[in-house]
Amino acid sequence: MKTIKLRQLSLVNFKGIRELTVNFADAETLVCGDNGTGKTTLFDSFLWLLFGKDSTGRSDSNFNIKTLDGQGKAILHLEHSVTAKLTVDGREMELQRKYTENWVKPRGSVEEQLKNHVTEFYINGVKLSTKREYDMEIAAIIPEDVFRMITNPFYFTSMKPEAQKAMLFDMAGDVTDEQVAGICEDFKELLAQLNGRSIAQYAKEVAAKKRACKSELEVIPSQLETAKNLMPEEEDWVALDAEASEKKQEIQLIDCLIADKNKANQQEYERKAKIQAAINEKRIALANREAEVKQQANNGRNEAIMTLTKAQDEAFMLRERKKMEEGKLDRLNGQLAKAEQELQALRAEYRTINAEQLTYPDGAFVCPTCKRPLEVADVEAKQQELQANFNKDKAKKLEANKQKGMAVKKEVVELTAKRDASLAEIEGYTAQLMKKVTEAEELEKNLPEAENVDMLLAADQASIDIKNEITELQNQLTIEAKPEDVTTLNGKKQYLNESLQELYKRMGKREQIDRANKEIAMLEEKRKANAQQLADLEKWEFTAMQFQKDKDAELLKRINSLFTYVSFSFVDEQLNGGEKLTCVCTVNGKPYPDVNNAGKVNAGLDIINAICKAKGITAPVFFDNAESVNQLIPSESQIIRLVVTKDKQLTIK
Repeated sequence: MKTIKLRQLSLVNFKGIRELTVNFADAETLVCGDNGTGKTTLFDSFLWLLFGKDSTGRSDSNFNIKTLDGQGKAILHLEHSVTAKLTVDGREMELQRKYTENWVKPRGSVEEQLKNHVTEFYINGVKLSTKREYDMEIAAIIPEDVFRMITNPFYFTSMKPEAQKAMLFDMAGDVTDEQVAGICEDFKELLAQLNGRSIAQYAKEVAAKKRACKSELEVIPSQLETAKNLMPEEEDWVALDAEASEKKQEIQLIDCLIADKNKANQQEYERKAKIQAAINEKRIALANREAEVKQQANNGRNEAIMTLTKAQDEAFMLRERKKMEEGKLDRLNGQLAKAEQELQALRAEYRTINAEQLTYPDGAFVCPTCKRPLEVADVEAKQQELQANFNKDKAKKLEANKQKGMAVKKEVVELTAKRDASLAEIEGYTAQLMKKVTEAEELEKNLPEAENVDMLLAADQASIDIKNEITELQNQLTIEAKPEDVTTLNGKKQYLNESLQELYKRMGKREQIDRANKEIAMLEEKRKANAQQLADLEKWEFTAMQFQKDKDAELLKRINSLFTYVSFSFVDEQLNGGEKLTCVCTVNGKPYPDVNNAGKVNAGLDIINAICKAKGITAPVFFDNAESVNQLIPSESQIIRLVVTKDKQLTIK
């Protein structure tokens, strides 16, 4: 078993204690003093040294470490630290945590300002680089959760029931679900339903299904009531069917009478339709004959007009072609003028190039290296070289000018030929246009006079005959036959149809009643199914509760065998007679909250002894308000009792 013992604890400026060093005995140490002398602070300092928290679990950012003055303000420029000397399985170890102020002097300021606080960590005098490294070293000695459970007799019972059960299960070793399932067949069926899930997970699903069933069962009564309220009253369906059949027979008889009368009306309509079709045919024939007469009457004039129109169109086309050719001539004249100007410029340039003479530049006859004048022979050679280069360059320029001039001259010749051709085209168009205009004027003078078509039509015998036939047919059309009156029959038929529709509307209630009955039957089946499902789910919950109780009972045998004075139960009796799964601690059969302080302290020490044995580790146990306990039960842990006395300063015994 790992044994941790506190040998010495030193405080410097920690929660009002300026400086204090306490040495602890191997087995039991009494720390005595009046209220406010620092007994609890001693326990807080040890927890802060290890975990950065006080005895209530608050971190150092939530409780004041610093020493305060009379006005309750922190005294600055102090270093705060806690140092402990421990033995872990006989090996000595020193731990230290410092809380220091970080002062800086801003640029341009003569006074320092407090920027922040820095926590430093030391093990055996060696400073660690990070808090994480220090926490890992402490966790290697003892985890924080285990430390709190085995150093404070009131800590375990203050934990949530779920956390207590988890620790107790860890101490006693778990009982498998399969072992519990061997108790009865219902438990085996329960595990089979889980399909790999835990009971807690499946219980959530069951609870959700129960809520869904209850929700359905809550709304079904209102749905049933609505279906019943919407159901129409029953009627004599046989009598309604017979009445509807009778009215349909009457309507069929009326339809036959109306059909007979409509047949006579239809025959008269067809006679008039044939006469009207004949009239239309005659009118078309008359229109064709009149068009034929008009065409014959103006045939000569129409041909003359067509000949005149053709001559006028041809004159228009000649006029347009002449305009296009004149535009083309203007463009050619412009291009020819531009080419002749360019040719004149090239001739002037040729004369300028041909008149150029060689001139010697300054320094042409001076040595470029030594800057001395050249010898006479060298000067002559240089002159000959310069003259040859000049003549060569001049000949090259003249040749280029000549080639460009020949090209431009060729272009002038081509443009002149095109211009002459265009002039010839314009002259041809002018002659043709004059001829065609004279022809059109002559045709227009000799155009025949138009015939009097109305007189020709009035004298045309074919037109007169067709008009007489149309008049005869129109006379036949005006002969009226008296139509058969079906108004009374239609009115009676409408009345019967309306009565029949009213019967159908009443008979439609039968289908509404059938649908309502089906809806009611479906809702009843749904209610029964949900009620059965709810009962099955509640049975599963009862079986799961019993399973957990039996499993807890087996665990309790193991768990309670670990303790001497306390025992645990996982079932809490409810006022309504029900049970709630939880974790209840009792001391000699009495609920833990009901025992006195001494009983609670020894119960806590009994729990600490069991946890230490299960975890294989002991650590110093701090008992606050230990003056209320005369006798502690035996323990392998180091005991530090914090006792309220009338001593004005801490006294260590």
